[in-house]
Amino acid sequence: MNPRTYRRLQAILALALGFYLFNVISNGKLYLYINIRFAWLTVLGMLILLALGANMLDVLRRTRPESTDDDPGHSHSPEHDHADHAEPSAWPLVLLLIPLLIGFLVPARPLGAEAASSRGVTVSGALASGEVSPLLLQTGPDQRTVLDWIRIFNTQTDLEQYEGETANVIGFVYRDPRLPADRFIASRFAVTCCVADAFALGMQVEWPENAGLGVDEWVQVKGPLRIIEQDGRKIPLIVAESVRSVEAPAQPYLFP
Repeated sequence: MNPRTYRRLQAILALALGFYLFNVISNGKLYLYINIRFAWLTVLGMLILLALGANMLDVLRRTRPESTDDDPGHSHSPEHDHADHAEPSAWPLVLLLIPLLIGFLVPARPLGAEAASSRGVTVSGALASGEVSPLLLQTGPDQRTVLDWIRIFNTQTDLEQYEGETANVIGFVYRDPRLPADRFIASRFAVTCCVADAFALGMQVEWPENAGLGVDEWVQVKGPLRIIEQDGRKIPLIVAESVRSVEAPAQPYLFP
C-alpha cells in the first residue's frame, strides 16, 4: 500500500468514526454507552474526527503525485534515501476498523438481568459517602428512583422516618434465588463513567403475584416502604400495592 492510499484510508476511517459518533448522538443512543455528563467530550471528538478526515481528503485532492511512487512528498535530492519510503503497515487501520464495524453492526441495547446476574445486584452497597443532596431529601417519595432510595438508606442515620412512605419506582425484574418466593428485585444499572463500570442496584419488592412477572420485564412498582435488615444493614422493602408492566425508559441507566 503506497503512502497516498494509506493517507486516503486514514481520512475515510476518521470520517466514518465521526459519522458514527454523530449517529449515536442524534438518535439518542449515546447514553447507552456513557454517563450523560461526558457527552460534550463525545461531541468534541466527533467534530475533531470530521474536521481531520475532511482536511486530509482536501490536502490529498489539492496535492498531485510528483513521482512514480505516488507520494506527493517524495523528494529527489541527492541525499534522498528510498529506504525511507517503506510501505506503511495496514495494522493501525485494521485496529481502527474493528471497533467501527462493531459499533455499526452490533445494535445498542441496555444491560439487563443477564448482566446483573454476572455482576451482582446491590440493595445496600456503599454508593456514596457523606451527606446526600438536600434537594433529594426534599423530593417527594413517589418521585425518587431506585438510586435515590439506595443513597438515602446508605447515608441517613434516622431511617425510621421513611417507614410507610409510598415508593414509586421503575426497574426491570431481577430474581435472586435467596429471596422468598413472593419477592423480586426492581433493578436498574447505574453508570459512573461508561457502561464498562456499570453496576446493578435494586430494591426488594414483596408482591404475591410475583410468579407472573418475566425476568427482564420492566415494571412500575408502587407501595409503602418497610424497613428490613439484611446482612446487618437496614434496607428498603416495597410492599407493592400495584406492579404494572411498562416500556423500558428512554434512558434505562441512572447516573450517580
